[in-house]
Amino acid sequence: MKTKKFTKYVCISLILTIVLTMCFGVSASADTAYANYYIATNGNIFPTPAAYEIADILDFPSVETGKLLNPQDLFIGDDGKIYIADAGNNRIVVLKKNAQGEYIFDFQITGSDDDGSKLKEPRCVFVDKDGEILVADYGNKRLISFNKYGNFKYLYPTPSSDLLQEDFNYHPYKVAKDTKGYIYVCSVGDSNGILMLSGDGEFRNYYGTNDVTLTLWESIARLLWSREDRLGTVVTLPYTFNNIFVSDDGYVYATTTGSANSQLRKINAAGKDVLYAGYDFSDKGVTAGTGLQTFVDVSVDADNNMFIIDSVYGRIYEYDADGRLLFAFGANGVGRGQFSMPASLAIADDGQLLVLDSQRGVINVFAPTKFADLVHQANRNYFAGIYTSEQNPENPEDNSFDLWNQVIKEDSFYRLALQSMGKVLWREERYDESIEFYYDAEDAALASEAYEEIRTEFLKEHLSLIVTILAILVVIFFIYKAIMSIYRKKHPADPNSKNALVRFGNYVKGICRVTIHPVDGFEDIRYEGKGFYFDAFMIMIVYVITTCLAKVCTSFIYRNGEPLEFIEWGSVLLWAVLPWVVVSVVNYGVTTIMYGEGRLRDVIIGGAYCHLPMIFISLPLAILSNILTLNEQALYSLAQIISYAWVVILVFFCIKGVHGFNPLKALLVFVLTGLGVIAVVFLYLIVYGLAQQFIEFVIQFVKELSYLV
Repeated sequence: MKTKKFTKYVCISLILTIVLTMCFGVSASADTAYANYYIATNGNIFPTPAAYEIADILDFPSVETGKLLNPQDLFIGDDGKIYIADAGNNRIVVLKKNAQGEYIFDFQITGSDDDGSKLKEPRCVFVDKDGEILVADYGNKRLISFNKYGNFKYLYPTPSSDLLQEDFNYHPYKVAKDTKGYIYVCSVGDSNGILMLSGDGEFRNYYGTNDVTLTLWESIARLLWSREDRLGTVVTLPYTFNNIFVSDDGYVYATTTGSANSQLRKINAAGKDVLYAGYDFSDKGVTAGTGLQTFVDVSVDADNNMFIIDSVYGRIYEYDADGRLLFAFGANGVGRGQFSMPASLAIADDGQLLVLDSQRGVINVFAPTKFADLVHQANRNYFAGIYTSEQNPENPEDNSFDLWNQVIKEDSFYRLALQSMGKVLWREERYDESIEFYYDAEDAALASEAYEEIRTEFLKEHLSLIVTILAILVVIFFIYKAIMSIYRKKHPADPNSKNALVRFGNYVKGICRVTIHPVDGFEDIRYEGKGFYFDAFMIMIVYVITTCLAKVCTSFIYRNGEPLEFIEWGSVLLWAVLPWVVVSVVNYGVTTIMYGEGRLRDVIIGGAYCHLPMIFISLPLAILSNILTLNEQALYSLAQIISYAWVVILVFFCIKGVHGFNPLKALLVFVLTGLGVIAVVFLYLIVYGLAQQFIEFVIQFVKELSYLV
């Protein structure tokens, strides 16, 4: 008998896995050669008009200059010249513009053996306001400077201090200098932070020290074991810096080797982050299912817009001074404007973006488009406080709101424009208009702020009316209760009444009784025969309807800005029914091995009853969300936690009552059922992956056949 039950369970599991694989169709997509897009605050990706177009590619194939070989860094000086750390050729290459505005070779710096300035694999170059050329001479493990003509000037000593560790290994590969003369150095493998040196190279302090990122298990280990107990284990170190940039206003921008967060840091004079501390700058659109990004350089323009570049996928991201994304573009490849191994970037005074490709030994020059110029000017006015024409009477058309409106005409889905226009209206206390822009921008947080102001104004105007209506409703409720009490005394309810309404009410009460008395309720399903497939299917139909209505009725704010038209109703329906089916089948399989007394029908029916708390709470909570802001999110989350906890409790009592287990064994089966569900998920992922590979193979095979034909 047990063998037949187990065989039945296995068959159902296989059928379920195949059905799941078919339900989640496999789709293939092709990456565009040159991506231009915007990432919204909720993570959605939207294509945009090109922000930067390739204007020129600087190559040096001639014998006179020599082609760049594994260049690692470029810098644009105040004189407009380009300085390149040509590591493979052991030199610094300097370019200048000719009369036609084209970049041409000016001179190179190689150093000399006579004065000990011979360069070896320079990795970074920096030019200060006075024209002094500071070089991270990586191969010689030192910093060295030259004057603006390329003549040797000063050899910086190796830092020494009691603050440095005994095994400190000085190996500078990135360097920058601020307006006060302090020098900032990234040293290979130094996880203590950026080395801060005086103008003559004396060590002052570590700057912008990174925090250690611990996994859950590492955090638990630190709580349970002392430092002595943890001796000999793997030591978790902070991530290190891999590039730095110092702006004229004194901020130090740095890219790090962090993969989960803090890939970009904006550090003030106190060494603290002022920009999105702990924020994850990775692009989920390109890293999903592939690999992590590596941000290798950062640069800042005159408006404090930040540019960072990823060497793995060839993506460039531009953020404004507040850390809001403006543009994302670029790709690795062999086409014009694509990269093989981007290593460094810099911004010229005219807004051109120069990107150094270390593998090809070329510089890609990108020019901003009209769309980018519009965005920059609109954002510039916004930061300057020129929101509308009233703030700029001399040139009324040059204001943030009107310029953002022009951006919207170029790209109606550009989120930053919609958000900024909403903020302008919000500042003018036009909350009803501002919230419409936030809806279009799919920004739940800003919409919540606007709605809070709208709600406050509404309550100020109608509070007395609301209180009066509530008082009347309370009085009506108590009058109704009194009348019904008198009526029931004169006309007691007949449990055997044939009145359809009375019978339906008794039927609903019988179903709901399980949620209040789960011990007796689930035992009655198994041993008293009080549960039927009809009841289960009716409950699940009501649950599916309630789930869909809850999706519709949930406010924009608590949908995290997702428009109703973007809801995938097929997925909603599938995920409403899927847990019920999977858990029922897995639990039946586990209890078959654990000698449970419940039949498959009992498990299915009992599982359906476990959805009743979601029916009771989800729809009222969704309706309630329309009068809540994110400031009351704790209340909303508490109601959700209560409903989930109620469901978990019912599942436990369902396992105990239907299968006749004692509490301890029921708990064990509960845990095993959870593990079984995880195993089914992994099985699905394996089948899904194999199906995806098979479909890709078939597509490629058909393409190859078409080429032969």
